[in-house]
Amino acid sequence: MVLYMEMDIGSRMKEARESKGLSLEEVQENTKIQKRYLQAIENNEFKILPGKFYTRAFIREYAAAVGLDPEQVMEEHKGELPTYEDEEAIQYSRVQKTRKEPTATVSGGSRVFPGVLTVLVIVGTLFMVWFFLLNNDSSENGKAQDTSESSDEVFVPSDSEDASSDNGKQEEDTASEGTTDEDQTAEKEQENNQAEEKPEVEMNLVEEGSGGFPEHVYEVSGVKEGTLTIELTGTSYLEVHAPKNGENLIQPIEYTVDKSPITVQLSGKEQLYIKTGNAPGTTVKVNDQEVEFPDKELSTQKLLLNFKE
Repeated sequence: MVLYMEMDIGSRMKEARESKGLSLEEVQENTKIQKRYLQAIENNEFKILPGKFYTRAFIREYAAAVGLDPEQVMEEHKGELPTYEDEEAIQYSRVQKTRKEPTATVSGGSRVFPGVLTVLVIVGTLFMVWFFLLNNDSSENGKAQDTSESSDEVFVPSDSEDASSDNGKQEEDTASEGTTDEDQTAEKEQENNQAEEKPEVEMNLVEEGSGGFPEHVYEVSGVKEGTLTIELTGTSYLEVHAPKNGENLIQPIEYTVDKSPITVQLSGKEQLYIKTGNAPGTTVKVNDQEVEFPDKELSTQKLLLNFKE
């Protein structure tokens, strides 16, 4: 323990890797972290890594891959890692620089252009008003002429009105008779049958993981389609793959409570792989049924969900 406390985090990772006889290529294969990022961790060159969120997540993965407790490593070397304030200061300076760049000296030509544009707008407006008044006068004269020419009117006899209303009532009665009580009953029975046929979701814990970053394997049945929902009560690093080591379904970053809930569609998925850096503050649900983390206190945990029909 004393030796570990005297070593920096990069040297500690490298020593643990070499003691297990692992090469950087083998660690890269196990963690899916690029080799250049692994080398940056061993050399304590955290600026090469893509942001503070990835730095912490990559170190946790590296530690678990070489047999170290990720949470213990993070706690013992927290003074060596970049802080939130460091990253916010960098982002703020970039924003300030971006705001200053568009400022430029206004040339003499750009000062004259608005005046010319204003004159053109006024002239155009006056022309449109004149054109509108001219057309309006001509249209009114045309309407007066049409009114004088069309003096014949057509009157509908009262008997024909009554007949048309009677026909309308008969059509409404015929349409209402088309839907009988039997049809309504059949529709309700069909809806009830569809509700009964919807299978319930079943969760079976096939394998409970162990170590500092355990992977728990579940067999999930009764899910042909639906939604995976992740609810947060605290900040957590998250990854969701389909299948394991496959496509990223969400951006692998650290999420805050205001981003909750996070949803993923399950249609066509046979396997989901979920990583979290804050299991006690993370709730995973499949179609509103919770997938529990067996260890209630450990922060870094993984879930492997295999879907069965």
